Amino acid sequence: MQTRWELGSELDWSNGLLMSFASKNLLPEKYELFSTASAALLSLGSLLNKNEGRRLRIHIPSFFCMDVVAKLSNILDVCWYRDLPTEMSPDFSTLKTLPGDLILVVNLFGVRDEKVWQDWLTENEKAILIEDHSHDPFSPWAQQSTAHYAISSLRKTLPIPDGGIIYSPQYLELPRTSGIESFGAYRRLTSMLLKRAFLSGIDISKDVYRQMDVESQEYFDEHELSDISELTANAVSDFTANILNHLNIPHFRRQREANIRHFVNWNLSGENFLWKHLVKSWPPEGVPLSVILLCQTQEIRDALRKHLISQNIFAPIHWLQPRKGISSNDPLAIDLSSRILTIPTDQRYSIDDITYVAGIVGNFFDRIE
Repeated sequence: MQTRWELGSELDWSNGLLMSFASKNLLPEKYELFSTASAALLSLGSLLNKNEGRRLRIHIPSFFCMDVVAKLSNILDVCWYRDLPTEMSPDFSTLKTLPGDLILVVNLFGVRDEKVWQDWLTENEKAILIEDHSHDPFSPWAQQSTAHYAISSLRKTLPIPDGGIIYSPQYLELPRTSGIESFGAYRRLTSMLLKRAFLSGIDISKDVYRQMDVESQEYFDEHELSDISELTANAVSDFTANILNHLNIPHFRRQREANIRHFVNWNLSGENFLWKHLVKSWPPEGVPLSVILLCQTQEIRDALRKHLISQNIFAPIHWLQPRKGISSNDPLAIDLSSRILTIPTDQRYSIDDITYVAGIVGNFFDRIE
């Protein structure tokens, strides 16, 4: 039976990902596990609203996931501040806060430095800082955070069907789950298992597991919004809860970092006016989300993405804007969202895989120069 090769799209599942022993050394001392990070964030917003007795404001980076913003806008008043992936720190002149406001801070692509936010918080003690570490959940910043709250969507970088963690570095009250699992987790797990079978050469239609993956997200979305008024949300699945501490997370991070470094070094000299690497360096012991390319125009980005798909390379966009009628209205953020492309380089792939993909990207730009 001949295996199939592809790069990107949702992660699959294999028992070979597990260690025989459990290790908790990367998780915080106290935390809650929700079905998704969005559910955790929505529950936190509801909890803080309840404690204050009013609808609070949340300040969100202008370069962010509009799907999450659409959900947050149901319970919080959304404000924007400029924070772009082309800059290493936010434009704090655009962050106009009032006492009690919530500030969502994103370690964008896992390459940001926490010091600018630590300094800002020292001068703005009455704001409530919520850090989003989804792009590198186990970075030194995430582990040494001094924020009021921190969240991560663990399923963005780990091979699990669900899982959003929330903790408080300042040991504040955490939102609690309903204790009930989301059916979406098991729909996604089925999708992951079928994808593994497909890649192993089994005669399974790719459309089947892709549809299951879409349906799983619909289940997550439906329950996240329906739970808002109850201040509780779905718990992480028993599957994820039981295997999380058996995943070899340090190995995953080392492989991801090695792959990204190899890709960048392989074709860094090929940068020109048509494209560039957006991530070329990162903090010590930090691991970027992936290889991030910035094209000169949206037309070039879309052509590259189409070409990669023809080669079974599936590159997502972080993040489309406007989306679902939501936009930051920041022209710089909107422009970047139209030209950016993420090349998956996680632990599923070897250095040979990365060399192959880097060559395809390089050849594409060589042809259109």
